[in-house]
Amino acid sequence: MAYRATLKDVAAAAGVSVTTVSLVLNDRPARVSEEKRRVIADAAKKLNYVPNQSARSLVTKQSQLVALIVPDIENLFFAALAKCVEDECAAQGYSLIVANSDDSRESEQALLRRLTSRGVDGVLLIPARESCAAGAGAALREDVERVTCPVVLIDRLMQCGWCDAVGFDNYLGGRLAAQYLLEGGHKRIGIVTGDVAESSAADRRRGFVDAIEQAGERFDPALCVSGDYRFDGGYHAADQIIDGGATAVFCCNDVMALGFRQRMAERGLHVTEDMQVIGYDNILRRFGLGLRMTTVEQSVVDLAAAGWGMLGSRIDAVVRGDGDSGAGRPWLASPQVKVLTPKLVQAACA
Repeated sequence: MAYRATLKDVAAAAGVSVTTVSLVLNDRPARVSEEKRRVIADAAKKLNYVPNQSARSLVTKQSQLVALIVPDIENLFFAALAKCVEDECAAQGYSLIVANSDDSRESEQALLRRLTSRGVDGVLLIPARESCAAGAGAALREDVERVTCPVVLIDRLMQCGWCDAVGFDNYLGGRLAAQYLLEGGHKRIGIVTGDVAESSAADRRRGFVDAIEQAGERFDPALCVSGDYRFDGGYHAADQIIDGGATAVFCCNDVMALGFRQRMAERGLHVTEDMQVIGYDNILRRFGLGLRMTTVEQSVVDLAAAGWGMLGSRIDAVVRGDGDSGAGRPWLASPQVKVLTPKLVQAACA
């Protein structure tokens, strides 16, 4: 194993005490001349000195680590969100651990225990689908209440009311999609949903159906097909909706919209001319895809900033001693909820 330089090595090379090196390299107040500071910095650089975060954590009581638990890292929305959260954390000197629950409550429970045992300063949690099912909320709440550091729920269950949370208004997003298609003259409109046992998917569907019925049109349940937020979900839903006589479809994420469009192409149908297709998330543009797709945007940049902003403020409060480790934890005792607004992004030719 390669030798790792210590504070003592830097102090010997700079000709000063270990205490002086520690104060200077940690940017703490010290009566040290600028010239001597440069000598210390040069010695640290020459020796390739890297601070021992474990030792620093014993002093500061912080690990400078934050965890993000996602339900499906292969989902482009969650992958892009993880990148944006990492950018936010890095800007404040934190490192991010990303863990995948595979939409499993058992896996999520194990991850919460494991990450907490590693001393993370906070957790951003997108609950697993199983944790969002009817009757499962109480068990998730018990798991979160056992976590000793601040927790912020993101995207799913964001209006549960018992924990800090941030997410987009999915009901409004569903309405925006329906209104766009209604304004285009469509009356028979299909929808490819996510798993409506999960709150955000249910809210999108509810907003969509309410907008259609409030416009005086009839929503045909036969044109509603459950998907899984993956390409195949949209692809396999297409035949039922097309054969049901729909002239437009709302796919509840962009990846399913791509699958739906693929099946249309195989049947010799064209988007807009034969059938209008609208997606959700506006995530594909980050990957150079879906440039000609109308979609409802929920910005991963805004969601990451809001989630980290909420968690970072709670971590700072813990460091200051404003919250304790018992029932008075503010993220549970006086939870905050931030609801972000989605927007329609209309493609030029779709």
